[in-house]
Amino acid sequence: MDEPNTPRADSELQKPLEHFRAKTKRLKVHPLEIAALWLVGAHLVFLPWALGAMRPWGQFTSLALALLGFVFALIPRNYTTEHTGSTAFRLITWPKLLRFPIFWLGLALLVLVTIQALNPAWVFNSNDKGWWMTPLKPIAWLPSGVAVPFERWGPWRMLIIYSSAWLTVCTIWVAFSRRRSVQWLLLTLAVNGMALAVFGIAQRLIGNGKMFWFWTSPNQAFFSSFIYKNHGGAYLNLTLVVTAGLAAWYYVRGLRRMEKSDPAGVFAFFATCIAMSILVSYARGATFGMLIFILLALAAFVRHQWQMPASDRRPAITITLILICGYFAKTGLTALGSNLAWDRVRHAFSGEDSSVESRQIATKAAGEMLGETWKMGTGAGSFRFLFPPYQKRYPTIYSEGGRRTYWEHAHNDILEIPIELGVPGMLLILASFGYWLVSLVRNFFWQNPLSSAIVAGCLLMVGHAWGEFVFQCPAILVTWCALWAIATQWSQMEELNLRS
Repeated sequence: MDEPNTPRADSELQKPLEHFRAKTKRLKVHPLEIAALWLVGAHLVFLPWALGAMRPWGQFTSLALALLGFVFALIPRNYTTEHTGSTAFRLITWPKLLRFPIFWLGLALLVLVTIQALNPAWVFNSNDKGWWMTPLKPIAWLPSGVAVPFERWGPWRMLIIYSSAWLTVCTIWVAFSRRRSVQWLLLTLAVNGMALAVFGIAQRLIGNGKMFWFWTSPNQAFFSSFIYKNHGGAYLNLTLVVTAGLAAWYYVRGLRRMEKSDPAGVFAFFATCIAMSILVSYARGATFGMLIFILLALAAFVRHQWQMPASDRRPAITITLILICGYFAKTGLTALGSNLAWDRVRHAFSGEDSSVESRQIATKAAGEMLGETWKMGTGAGSFRFLFPPYQKRYPTIYSEGGRRTYWEHAHNDILEIPIELGVPGMLLILASFGYWLVSLVRNFFWQNPLSSAIVAGCLLMVGHAWGEFVFQCPAILVTWCALWAIATQWSQMEELNLRS
């Protein structure tokens, strides 16, 4: 009696699966969204390979790519049934831009920097013996800055960099309406980070003392495609958090869908390679940040394993991946001679490194400068020109071997940025920071492994900025700003996906 009912029961069991598969048929992404994705992706990939965009040609190219992506984001879109799965409609994107608080806060910051540039309180002068700053009479009630040649940085160069970051964030927010677009952008950053890591490791193994094996760097302490190794290590930390976040997200998604395999292992391997490259970059601040992030990631993974049902755990796969990545890391670090990197880390705590002591003194001098200039600031890009009088108060950082030392940056962005932008600029930055945090908390970002990894990495970069000028590198600044928009969008899209 039961036998005739067996095929019918099987067909009933298969119906929900077939129904589910039919529902997961992917809709097409609008061509204009794809075009914006290509432009944003090309921009973020270009920045690190262009020497961190530390040269004018890199900054102008960055601005052009950011502006082009912004234009594509604002072009009206005609959605058909292939894009929506239901009714066709026309989408106008500029109202979403006008409702975006970061658009107005960023625009106000650009206006502030422009006013500083047009209202100089100091002008640059030079001769065969050196350079000096001559005071002017600016409009007293307006923010003021410095008038310096464009090739020496100054406010106009900073305006270009800030504009690129602002346009990129606005483009990501307005152009991307599908989670798949954000996912592709994150995959692009992860793969590019892996490429930069491999390139940096190759330099350590077979380098000839030149960047790209043919260009003589003005700074011999370079790494990968960055003129300054500390910038290279810091940028790789941003790609590390993206890669580790993708590994965690694919792992959790694979458990939820009961998939036999997923790309989590591939991204875990990428993260291992990137972590290795950060260590052998000899960038101590980046190494500290990397180690803290790895500890946080391991703690989160152990907590997740502890909370999940025993039937859903994959201990064999997990242990195998850890052993493979651990063996690869140990073998690679031994071949690369990582002892020097660990020695530099130990010296930072032992007090044997004079550079650490000089940075501490420079931080003290910068703190005094901030105490006198905090109200209106000295102007974007002005620190290197106005710091010498404060530097002179401390002879150990003012001259060396009878020659005056030149500090382009304070090696402390937490002090340098307020010195330049004053209270008006910091209020705008803090308001933007508050908006991102409130938006992330509203969407329970900590419940999503990818969003939480990115947020943790971005916050660690702020901590890194206390002992380094990481945000003076356009590649780091633009990518860091973009990651806040990406993490917020991802948490919103994931939250909507879970509710639907």
